[in-house]
Amino acid sequence: MSTNSTTAQSGSAKKSATATRKKAREEGKSTTKATGAARTKRSQAVAKRAASRRSPKEQKSLSDLLEHALKDIYYAEKKIYRALPKMIRKADHPDLKEALQHHREETAGQIDTLESVFEVMGKRARGEKCEAIDGILEEGESLLEDFGDSVAADAAIIFSCQAVEHYEITRYGSIRAFADALGLDEVRDHIDSILEQEKAADQKLNDLAESSVNDAAAEYDDEDDSAAA
Repeated sequence: MSTNSTTAQSGSAKKSATATRKKAREEGKSTTKATGAARTKRSQAVAKRAASRRSPKEQKSLSDLLEHALKDIYYAEKKIYRALPKMIRKADHPDLKEALQHHREETAGQIDTLESVFEVMGKRARGEKCEAIDGILEEGESLLEDFGDSVAADAAIIFSCQAVEHYEITRYGSIRAFADALGLDEVRDHIDSILEQEKAADQKLNDLAESSVNDAAAEYDDEDDSAAA
């Protein structure tokens, strides 16, 4: 049998298997959680795929989605790192300035961690333009222009930063789940460390907003109402 014939049969078998799986999803059939041995086999398959040249026409898989997501968040973290200094300068409350500066330092470490993840996967670290984070950061820039010199500046900064944090938390949560399903335990553990930092940063912003920032901004509205009366 010729190599071309074998390749064609293999491709046909993969398409058939994919069709069968998709039909099962459409029918709402559940998939049994993978065993340890199955996860190990998956991780080995991912490593093999990473080391081989693949045709652009080849069926996309969860490992491809994981790689796409990593490029997406790598791009996002670099954009966030560059955007934070302006927010730090505009912030009034010293605790907010400190929290943003601390998280910028964490972001630098997260970029390094993501580069380690790419290395573990046998891939070159590179970003892929993400319109979602671009849009969130552009909105944050617009809010700074509108509120940056007002009494609501800190509230606006937290409002913008939490939009970023929630985006990152959802992205990292999905990336972690993909890595876990593929048996990429080292990747999963790296992402876990970043995810915990993002959750802590979001909670810190929430605490600042609820403990003082929002009330401080609201006092101006009280004064405005008094003057009107």
